[in-house]
Amino acid sequence: MKKCFTINPMRTKEEFESYDCLFKNNIYQAIEIFYPYQQSISQLKDYTQSVYNIQNKYPNIEIVCHLPHAMYNGLCLDEHLNAGSLEIMMAAAKFASQFSAKKLTLHLGHINKEIDRQYYVDKVIPLLQTLCDYVKQFNQVVMIENMPCDNELGYSPEELLEIIQRVNRNNLKFIYDCGHAHVSTYDDVSYLYILKDYLYHLHYSDNDSSRDAHGKMGTGNIDFDKQFKVLKEINYNELHCMEVIYKTVDDLLLYVKDFNKYE
Repeated sequence: MKKCFTINPMRTKEEFESYDCLFKNNIYQAIEIFYPYQQSISQLKDYTQSVYNIQNKYPNIEIVCHLPHAMYNGLCLDEHLNAGSLEIMMAAAKFASQFSAKKLTLHLGHINKEIDRQYYVDKVIPLLQTLCDYVKQFNQVVMIENMPCDNELGYSPEELLEIIQRVNRNNLKFIYDCGHAHVSTYDDVSYLYILKDYLYHLHYSDNDSSRDAHGKMGTGNIDFDKQFKVLKEINYNELHCMEVIYKTVDDLLLYVKDFNKYE
């Protein structure tokens, strides 16, 4: 399994440097970065340079980029709330292109539950088409992530399938977040079966189904044996990304052992 971990924009140069052993010893083969648009100029420069340093030293490390996903960076909110969201996503894609990142993680955004969900599904289709067409110049794929709560678009596997099929772009795929699935009202692996033809990335964490805790595997009650069995059944061979809260590189060294049990 090709293993990955996330590096948020608050990580320092020193923390980046501590990850060297993870790549030198081939413990992790990929990282998932973020567009640091909310950071100061100096933080943006440091973060960007730190990603460059990893790429220059370890050119075989795959880089994935998580697009902006704060409350007001959704593609489906009312116009006065999400003004500029599409442009922010495009800017993030361009940022990611400097590292030759080919995979972009996307949250569709929050919705008003008093309005029929189909209104938002219909609304997001042309926006996704525009985004997919834009990132094609960078040879990038947009990956829609399943959400844990029904006040966000992309909640049910059927809703995700409809959106992907209606957008009808070959660079629109699906990223499965097992922690999100476990909090939802849907069977965890239903997302894997229904969206298997579009599955392109995975986020791992654990929880007890009450909230998206981003816990270490084994600290909640997600049935990972069942999930890995399904992944083998559908021949998934892309990245396995740890999206667990960690403090130091020692945590990342510990967490990777959870993956090793399933290889």
